[in-house]
Amino acid sequence: MADQKSLIIKLAHIYYHTGSWDKAIVEYEKIIALDPNDFNVHLTLGELFLKKGDLDRAFKSFELSSAGFLREKNAKKAAGAFREMANLVQKMIEPQDMERAVGVYKGILSQMPDSTETLANLRDLYMRHNQMAEAISYSITLGDLYNRLDYVDKAEAEYLKACTMDPSHAGAKEKLEKLRNEIKQQQAKPGV
Repeated sequence: MADQKSLIIKLAHIYYHTGSWDKAIVEYEKIIALDPNDFNVHLTLGELFLKKGDLDRAFKSFELSSAGFLREKNAKKAAGAFREMANLVQKMIEPQDMERAVGVYKGILSQMPDSTETLANLRDLYMRHNQMAEAISYSITLGDLYNRLDYVDKAEAEYLKACTMDPSHAGAKEKLEKLRNEIKQQQAKPGV
C-alpha cells in the first residue's frame, strides 16, 4: 500500500504543479481512499477546490483537515486550515447570512481561540453592520491576543481602532494607554 500511495502522490503532485487540477483531484481522492486520515491531502484538496472555484467542497476539505490536525495536536497546520475556512466564510456565507457567518466564526474560535483571521473577520463583519459594541469587543480581543503574542504594533493598532470606533470606550483607552506606557518603559531601558 505504501508503494502504491507513493506513486499516486507523485502523479498527483505532477498534475497539481502543471495546473491539471481535475486530474490532481482524482489522484488525491485515491490517496484519501487509501488513507482517510492523511489530513495534508485533505488540505491540498481544499486548495485545489478553491482554485477551481468549488467553494463548498473547499470548505469541507479545510474543515476535515482542521479537525484532523487538531486531533493530532498539530496546531500550526490546524491554524492554516482554519484561516482558509475563515476566508471562505467571508466569501460564501457573510454576504447572504450574517447570523450563520457569526455562528461559523464562533465555531472556529471554539476550536482555535487564537485564530487572528477569524477574530478580524468577526470585527469587520460587525463593523460593516454598524454593530460597534461587538466590533470593539473583537478589536480589543484581537489586540489582547497580539499583545500576548508580542506583536506590539498590531496590538496598538487594534486598541487604537477600538478607540476610533468609540472614543469614549474606557476599556479600549485604558488598554491603549497601558500598552503605550509599556512601550515607553521598554524604550527607556538602557541597551534597548
